[in-house]
Parts: sequence; C-alpha cells; structure tokens
Amino acid sequence: MKRDLQDSIAVILIILFCAGLYCNTLRNVFIFDDIHSIVENLYIKDSRYLPLIFKGYYTSDITVPMGMYRPILLLTFAFNYFFNGMQPAGYHIINILLHFLNGILLYSLIRFLKKGTPFGLNLAVTLLFISHPLNNEAVAYIACRSDLLVTFFILSGFLAYAKGRMLLPAFLFILALLTKENGLIFPFLIFAYDLINSNYYPDSAALNKKKNTFYLVLIGIFIFYWVFRRIIFSPSYGYLFPFNSPVRNFSSNILTQAAVTFYYLRLFIWPYPLSLNHVFPLLRSLTYPLAWLSILGILAIIFLIFRLRKRQPLISLGLSWYLICLLPKFYAVLNIVAAEHHFYLPGIGIFWILLAGLEPLYLRFRRKFIYIYIGIIGIFFIIILSRNFEWKDSFTFWRTVVRDEPRSAGAHHNLGIEYSNMGLYQESEEELKISFALAKELPDVQRSARENLANAYKAEKRFKEALEQLNKNLELRPNDFITLQNLGVVYLEMGDEAKAKEMWERGLRLNPMATGIYFNLGAYYLRHDDLKMARLFFRSAIEADPDSYLAHAMLAYIYEKKLNYNFAIASYEKAISLNPTYVLAHYNVSNLYSLTGDYDKAVRHLKEVIKLYPNHAEAHNNLAVVYSAIKPAQWLLAKSHAQKAISLGYKVDERLLKIIDSALKQ
Repeated sequence: MKRDLQDSIAVILIILFCAGLYCNTLRNVFIFDDIHSIVENLYIKDSRYLPLIFKGYYTSDITVPMGMYRPILLLTFAFNYFFNGMQPAGYHIINILLHFLNGILLYSLIRFLKKGTPFGLNLAVTLLFISHPLNNEAVAYIACRSDLLVTFFILSGFLAYAKGRMLLPAFLFILALLTKENGLIFPFLIFAYDLINSNYYPDSAALNKKKNTFYLVLIGIFIFYWVFRRIIFSPSYGYLFPFNSPVRNFSSNILTQAAVTFYYLRLFIWPYPLSLNHVFPLLRSLTYPLAWLSILGILAIIFLIFRLRKRQPLISLGLSWYLICLLPKFYAVLNIVAAEHHFYLPGIGIFWILLAGLEPLYLRFRRKFIYIYIGIIGIFFIIILSRNFEWKDSFTFWRTVVRDEPRSAGAHHNLGIEYSNMGLYQESEEELKISFALAKELPDVQRSARENLANAYKAEKRFKEALEQLNKNLELRPNDFITLQNLGVVYLEMGDEAKAKEMWERGLRLNPMATGIYFNLGAYYLRHDDLKMARLFFRSAIEADPDSYLAHAMLAYIYEKKLNYNFAIASYEKAISLNPTYVLAHYNVSNLYSLTGDYDKAVRHLKEVIKLYPNHAEAHNNLAVVYSAIKPAQWLLAKSHAQKAISLGYKVDERLLKIIDSALKQ
C-alpha cells in the first residue's frame, strides 16, 4: 500500500473515531471551571478587555487566583464567543478538532521517529490515543482546551525540530508558553531528543553550531518568559481573595507528585474509576512507604532512560517525555493533585513506549493482536460514550463524581449547590455538611460550604442560621464581597432593606465588577421607583457581565415604563438571545410588538411562550387578540386560543368573544 494512501486512510479513521467518540458531547453544558473561564469571563466577551489577557489577566472573576498566563487559550474562547455566544456546542467542536490534530501529529511523529513501524501498528496506537478513556477529560471538559492546545504546539514544534527546522519550533515554543505554563518543558524535550539520538545520528560541525544557536534561542525565550511572569505576577500585583490556597509545602508536593506519576500509569492500564476529582493521599515525608517507593520508581525510570537510549531509543525517549512533561506538576502546588487531563501531554511518551513494546507481538501474532485490539477499542468506546453522557449537565456530573469519589469534599460541595438550585434544600444541606466535614484541610472549601449552607437556610426561611454561617465567614475574611452580597440578600428577605443596601455597597467597594451586587442594587432602587438609579445599576451589571440576561430584561422593563418602546424591545430581544427559555421576556416583548403594530413578531413570541409554558393563559388570550387584529384576521385561531384561555381560568373580554363569533358566522 502506497504511503499517500496509508496517510489518507489514517486521516479518515482518526476523523471517524473523534466524531464517533465525542459527537454526544455537543449538547453538554459548561461545567465547573468553564464557568469562570468562559461563562462569567468578561475578558473574552468584549474587545475592549482583550488587551488585558496579555497583561496577566485570565478571568474577570476575582475569586479565582491570578497566576495563569494563557492569552492564546483565551483568544480561542473569544473566537468561540464571537461565533457561538454561550452555546457550548461550538466550544466542544474546537476541542474535538484539536484532539484530531494531536492524533495526526502523533501518527506523523511515529512515522518519523520509527520509520520501519508497520502502518497497521502505527494506526492502532494512534487510534488508541484517540479513544483512551484517560484522555476523555481533556476533550469533553471545555476548560481543558489548554492541554489540547499546548500539546498541539509542543508536538508540532517537536516534529518540526526533528525534521531539521529551527525557526518554526522556536515560534511554536512561544505559542505554547502563551497557551499554558507547562509549555516551559519544550527545551527539555529537545535536549532529551538530541541526547538520546546522538549515538545514532552523528552531527556535522555546521549542524552542531546551528543546534547550539537554537539551544541559546530556547534558553533565551525560557528566561524571558520566566522573568516576565515574575514581573506581572509579583506580590504587589496580588489578588483580593486567595481562594484555592495551597494546602501542602513544596517537599510534600514533590513526594505526592512522585506517587501520582505512577497513579497515572495505573489509570492508563486500568482506567477505573475515572473522575474529575481523584482523592489522592498527601505524602508529607519519606516515612510514608508510598513516598520512598515512588522516589525509587522515579530513579529507576531515569536509570532506564540512560540504559535503553542505545538499544531502544524510542522507549528511552518515551520515558524521558513522560517524566519531563510531568515536571511542572512537581513545582506547581495544585489543589487537585491527580487530574486526568494532566496526563494528556505526558501520555504521548507512554504511547511511544507501547508502540515499541507491541511491535514484536504485532509482527508475530497479527491476527490475535487485531482481535484483542478490537475488543479493547470497543470497551473504550462504551466507556467514553457513557462518560460523555455524565457531562451532560451539572447535576448528573457531580452526582457521578460523588459516586466515584465519595471522599471528595469538593464533589459533595458542588452536588450540594446543584440540589439547592433544584429547590431540594434538605438534600443540599446534607451534602454541604458532608463537604464541610471532609474539608478539614481545605479552608476555602469550608468557606464556600458555609456560603451555600446559608443560601439553603435562606430559602427555607431559617434566617438566623443563615446569618450565623455568613457572619462566621465574614469574621474569617472581612473583605469577602461574596459574603457581603449574600448577607445583603438575607437581610432583604428579613425585611431590613437598609442593612441589605449597606452590605451591598460595602461589597461593591471591594469589587467594582460584582455583577450580582449591581443587579441587587438595581432591583432595590426599582422597588423604590427610582428609575434613574435603577437604570444606572442595571447598566453597570451589564458592563460587568454582558451576558446577564436578567439585567438586560430589567433594563428593558425600565425603558418600557418610560415609554421608550424601541429601546425596551432591543433590551428584551437581547435578554432572549442570551436565554431563549426566558418566558417573561418573550411575553413582555410580545406586548410591545402588539402596541407598535408589529403583529407578526408578537405572534412569534407568544407562540414561544406557549411552547415553553403551554398553560400560560394570558399568552393564549393575547394570541386571540392579535389574531383578531392582524390583516387578514385569523378568526379560527383567535377562537381556539380564546377558548383555551377560558379553560385555564382566564376571563376573556366578552366584547372580543362577540367579535370573533360574529366574524365566524359571516
């Protein structure tokens, strides 16, 4: 089979695998970090703020710590937002496309690094990478696009360098650094590649000089980036609220990540259980057997790298790749110590090792190999399709995480929030209390659990208990604007408007971008018929979050009261574009279209009201009125909707009924 035909077959199969495995993610919603990275991130929604992402700003949600410098990633989110708004399908498509491209790069690298590899084995390993369940999180979880994108840049740069190019790899190194912090490992991968291959491909003096210059360029980029980060993320630049503060020291992190290095290998061989939040023991000293065994394991891998670099260069390179790509995790003290998407880039090395190990078996037992391989791929398909379904909505997702990792304080906490959103406050309280008990060493989780317990108590009118939880948080962190926002809501529910306003104004001084507080203050002034101040605060809420459909709707209501129908219609339509299921906006704008004589649009929105809420009596009545008023009148439809409104208990105007009956008799 000719090489061009082989490559075409490979591309087609990789496309089919990516589409088949991940097509059922297109209806999934934004989950977890997607919220602050995309849904509530003003920086990707307004071109005025795009320059900020090159100055060290990642999200406009200031409860998220600064420290992530990822402008290229945010530009891709901004690209999605421009074309897709808040529709997740477009974001998922980009993730799937990047996974496909990484599969193509892996296939191409195998072609280059081990030229004698049988086409069938290369394709088999590539498709295994595409379909391995351990890579599922990186693809199905939109916020993990950073891993997909940095892998694309690093693999592209590595392949370009391996083919003798120098300028392009340096440029791709810069793009990797602007995508995710672990792009820093690229020079180490290049050094490892040259070290391992030096015995097989002796270089000329001219080539050595060229490579040395390239090394200096990489080192220069590395140092510049490191210094640049230190400047923009200096302590004086800080952030108001150190949420997700690290809970272990540097030495403990090294020991823990050494063990996690082998935990990923266990999940690679036996991908169960899979979870967004693996609860992994923190190793604080070498007195833990797992700690010193893991360190010995790391040393053994390093020994094998040097031992095998002559006889098995691909295995040596694969081991080097795996360890080097995990190095940033040893340095960065992350809250979630074992995250599946962290395996995506390092895992490339494991697939190279797998290729080298399987080649003798493939050549000797090809038929049996194919049968076993098909069985494994079939199982992986079932696992991934099933897991994609678990990401379909937040409640299903967190319920699954709690099932798979019942020791996770964060999972119980987020499930508690979902129960609260569903109005199941008793279940919410139970989950949040479990979260609080499990989070003994996670003060930020405990703080958030108190906030959400207070919300559950407020909904059940248990105001004293709600205030107790919130005041405890305020005592521990007096400058927490979220607590002040929630305190204001509780005081409002208790009827103390003055105290509520005081809390919100304090919160706004701490965070001038707090959309929720702007909205609450707008509602406060609207209740007091101060339309000027209400309008000011609702406009400020929209400035802070252009996707706040409720703020757009309330602004429309103010324009409506001031008889400014054109502006009111525009604001209602904006609210509907942001939330097409918002019944009240459809109903209100239909009334305005009727008043301005645009009956076609009035009918369209009233139909949407009835589609979303079939027993909306007022909408049926208004449709009867509109069908009677349009030219030519639709008397049968008017009669039908008038009767439906009557059946739902609405008192339809007798004059309208007489007009309809008279018209039908003619």
